[in-house]
Amino acid sequence: MAAPTEKTLNYGLRYACVYELDSNGYPKASGATAYEGIQFKGSTAFDLTIPDARKLTGLGEDGITQVVYLPPQEGADARLNVEASDPVLAALLDGTKVATVGETTVVGIATDKQGFEPRVALLLYQAAKGLETGKTYWHSFIIPSAQVVRKSPGMGADKAITQYQVAPNRVKKHLWGVAFSNNTEGFLEAQVLEVWSNYPLRIASYLGDGTTTAFNFPANFPAVSTDGIKVWKNGTEVTTGLTKTVTGITFSTAPANNDVIVVLREVAG
Repeated sequence: MAAPTEKTLNYGLRYACVYELDSNGYPKASGATAYEGIQFKGSTAFDLTIPDARKLTGLGEDGITQVVYLPPQEGADARLNVEASDPVLAALLDGTKVATVGETTVVGIATDKQGFEPRVALLLYQAAKGLETGKTYWHSFIIPSAQVVRKSPGMGADKAITQYQVAPNRVKKHLWGVAFSNNTEGFLEAQVLEVWSNYPLRIASYLGDGTTTAFNFPANFPAVSTDGIKVWKNGTEVTTGLTKTVTGITFSTAPANNDVIVVLREVAG
C-alpha cells in the first residue's frame, strides 16, 4: 500500500506512549521480548506549541524596506493531559523508584531529582479523515528524545488530571538510529517528527543475544501486512537475510550479543 499523500482532517487523541532510552538513544530493550514502551492510559489531549518566528522589520525613507523572518529563540514544547494515575510511569519519568512500604506504593513529588529527568521518546497518534476520499488515515507525532516533567494534580470535586510537560530535544537521527539527511528528509536536525500512515504505528525494540533469530510482535498487535514492516539493526536498515511475517521477524543469522533491533510496523486500528 502506498504511503498517504491525501489532505486530511486530524482529530482526537487515540494513543500515547513513552519509551525509556538506552545510552545510544534507542528504545531500551532487554532481550528477545518486544519492548514497546509504556502507554499513557487515559490520555485526553496533547497540545504542541511551536514558537512564533522572529520578525525583523527594516525601516527607511519613512516606511518599511524589508521584512525578514528568523528561527525562534525558544524550542517547541508540549503538554499531555492524562486521567489515569500510574506510579510505574511516574517513577520512570521522574527518574526515581517505586517504593513499597507495608502494603502501600509510594512515589515522590518535587524531589531532588527535578532537573535531572531521564531522556525518553514518545509516540502519539490520532485518527485522520481524507478530505477527498473520506478514507481513514492516522496522524502521528514521534519525539525521538525529550524530558518529561510530571505535574501531579491535587484533590477536588472534579476528576484528577495529571499534566506532563514535554520538552523535546533537538536530535540528528530517528528513534531507530538513522541520521537525518538533506537528501532524504530535507533537514539535519529536528525536535518532533510528524507522520501520516494508513494504519496506527507501533515501534518495537529487541536486544540480540547471539543465539536468537526469531523476534515476535505482541500477540494482540500483529502487523497489518509485511509491506509496512521496516527493520533496523544498530541504526542500519536490514534488507537481506530477514524473513518478515505479520507476527514477527526472523533473521537467517542470529544478531550478535547486545545488537539493538528496532522495528516499525502498522497495526489494525
